Amino acid sequence: MNKISKILILLASLLLFASSAKAYQDHGVEKVGFHSYLTYTRIVLEISGEVGYIVRDLTSPPRLLINLYPAKLTSFERKIDIKDRFIRRLRLSQDSKHVTRVVLDLTNFESTYNIFSLKGPHRVVIEVKSPKKDPIADLLKPQGLPYYSRESVSEEERRVYKVILDPGHGGEDPGAIGPTGLKEKDVALAVTLEVANLLKEEAGIDIYLTRTDDDFISLDLRTELANQWGGDLFVSIHANAAFNQKASGIETFFNSRYAYGEGAAAVAARENTSLGADDVSGEVKAILWDLVQNRYRDESNELSHFVQRQLCQAIDVEDRGVKSAGFYVLRGAAMPAILVEIGFISNPWEEQKLRKGEFRKKIARGIFKGIKDYLESYNERSSR
Repeated sequence: MNKISKILILLASLLLFASSAKAYQDHGVEKVGFHSYLTYTRIVLEISGEVGYIVRDLTSPPRLLINLYPAKLTSFERKIDIKDRFIRRLRLSQDSKHVTRVVLDLTNFESTYNIFSLKGPHRVVIEVKSPKKDPIADLLKPQGLPYYSRESVSEEERRVYKVILDPGHGGEDPGAIGPTGLKEKDVALAVTLEVANLLKEEAGIDIYLTRTDDDFISLDLRTELANQWGGDLFVSIHANAAFNQKASGIETFFNSRYAYGEGAAAVAARENTSLGADDVSGEVKAILWDLVQNRYRDESNELSHFVQRQLCQAIDVEDRGVKSAGFYVLRGAAMPAILVEIGFISNPWEEQKLRKGEFRKKIARGIFKGIKDYLESYNERSSR
């Protein structure tokens, strides 16, 4: 095809687009929603009528550009921070009179996408994923980091248990913040890594972490990962907080639909806020989650007591006991699951202790011993 032919085709395309824009009324982009799934992120653009689209992918920096036509923006937020594993943010603008531009700032230039239209109501759906390099591939293996690898266990040794360790919060979700600025997410990760270092020396245990860095992982994704790994135990590690700065001590929780124990409901309410409004499950889903965890209620209760006992022996703080409440991060875990509050970051004295590496190691040793005691008890009962 010669140069003149290419120009004529381009002009014809532009004329066709111009005539289409005049022939059809502009349709309003009325709402934008998104959801972060395990292997992809979905963007949904709700539009008042059927529109066409042109897509371009740009690599420096990685972006996905979609022009919608004939379309116009209505009044709503035109910049949305997504901040998940695939998309940093979404930006909308009125590129021309009949064209709305959507820009997705991607986290990886290797990301691929799928885009399609739906009717009833009219929507344009964009799905961004990264098949060339799965962003959670390392998470779906027993510890991608070398220092968590475990030596092979011979057939003569006891069965291999999969212990899922879950450092609370992370990324844009700092959790509770102490009087001098210590963040719950940092304490939780540091203690969890110490627990992992202790467990990796034990024969018959594989260790998995829901995060190994300062990443945001939604609460439902944490138990989804644990279930995909086929976990035997789920231990979520947090630091507590209260309006009363004198509140102190350690408490361990297992999941129940209703709160039992002093202050249990308040702790669950605070920890559940990191879920995000778009992820809060409906009543039916919550009941189904609780039914799953109900199967492991007694084992979760027992694990809670083992860990609480060893923690209180490891460090000299108030024993606030074992309690239960409805924690999103524990619901749906198809295994015994507990949440450990390792001290009150809101208490100035305990905050200073939680800053210290030696104190964190004592906490980690207490959690480690509690897990070990539980597994030994379980082995004894199983062998009878």
